[in-house]
Amino acid sequence: MISIIAIAVLVLSCALVLSSLRMVARDTCQTLYEAALRAHQSGVLIQRTAFASLWLMIFTLSYV
Repeated sequence: MISIIAIAVLVLSCALVLSSLRMVARDTCQTLYEAALRAHQSGVLIQRTAFASLWLMIFTLSYV
């Protein structure tokens, strides 16, 4: 019974996200753009990009 409820919640959550996918994508792009703009203006864009790249490499290489 619990697994049926869990699957129903998962399906409903996916349906809600997919029904508003355009708005979610637009908000995500706007947030990323504003964060990158603030980081560029404050002069920490290169450092944060390098830090994010380092963690991305660590996680990628840990699964290989």
